[in-house]
Amino acid sequence: MALNGIDVSQYQGNVDWNQVKGAGIAFAMLRGGYGKNNVDPYFHQNASACQKLGIPFGIYWFSYAYNAQMAAQEAEYCAALAKQYKVTWPLAYDLEYDTVRYAAQQGITIGKALATTMTAAFCDKVKASGYIPMYYSNLDYYRTMFDTERLPYDLWFAQYASAASVSDMAMWQYTSTGSVPGISGNCDRNYSYKDYGKGTVSPEPAPSVPDIYTVQSGDTLSGIALRFGTTVSSLAKINGISDPDVIYPGQVLRLSGSPVSGQTIYTVKAGDTLSKIAADFGTSYQTLAQLNGILSPDLIYPGQKLSIPSGSSTSISYYTIRPGDTLSGIALRFGTTVSRLQSLNNISDPDKIYAGTKIRIN
Repeated sequence: MALNGIDVSQYQGNVDWNQVKGAGIAFAMLRGGYGKNNVDPYFHQNASACQKLGIPFGIYWFSYAYNAQMAAQEAEYCAALAKQYKVTWPLAYDLEYDTVRYAAQQGITIGKALATTMTAAFCDKVKASGYIPMYYSNLDYYRTMFDTERLPYDLWFAQYASAASVSDMAMWQYTSTGSVPGISGNCDRNYSYKDYGKGTVSPEPAPSVPDIYTVQSGDTLSGIALRFGTTVSSLAKINGISDPDVIYPGQVLRLSGSPVSGQTIYTVKAGDTLSKIAADFGTSYQTLAQLNGILSPDLIYPGQKLSIPSGSSTSISYYTIRPGDTLSGIALRFGTTVSRLQSLNNISDPDKIYAGTKIRIN
């Protein structure tokens, strides 16, 4: 008996996996990414939800390779994602018309021999990484682009018809206009004729939440919240994030706790350094790094919110420049120096200031 499944990517948006599971979907193939380590922005969110709910899943990688080395590298990207989860279903190589089009733009013609060699390179690397290799093909490419005798791997076959034209497939993508509760719009539906990993993965117990998490490429705050069993609003509050859509690879987020009472929130500006901010507030950069979960003091970003410990000097003053003002005159008026004003406000030329501009004084 065939198992009912789906494959999804960023184009399905936010998926309600509880509804998907309730509809009898037995497995999912999730797009991990494409090309040179471009992680699908919804992958971690989808993978975390499937793992939490016990929905078995595999991963596919849309290829933009045009030689075997590049295809093997794409397999490494795919396997690296798989290692973060309990993946019991195949890692699939997805070579399609757009792969061939992109290669042609680079001056490379992908024919049957090269397509087969790249597919083998991807699948061999997947197998060496300890996962089940698979390759995806429609009827056209099955006939013209793949030497199946050189590809002893499971076939994920795509043909939108009442019956498939081949018999040696392990999985059949039979429509691209399927409808599944929990998914807005169309999605691909599949039958699997193999029950990889016995088709079941026990739902995970609630994981112990670590203290901090380093943002990875492709992460979203909602995906991180889902993975660690928290909420976007909680993460935003704990980390002083005003815009949940703005997080950065390498940024360190606190996953639990609450802002310490009496703290001041400071928004990092262009040109700021952690040591400069610490000096402005009468504290140390080590204290700021520890309080904000910053592993590398050199990695802060304009717009990032930093918690400033209570007891630090926070009496910051601002002045709005008026017609006729000079930076030296403003410095004299407030008992500071031109160089200090330049440093605080990232002013490269002290002779170029503009009426109406608000500058920081201390």
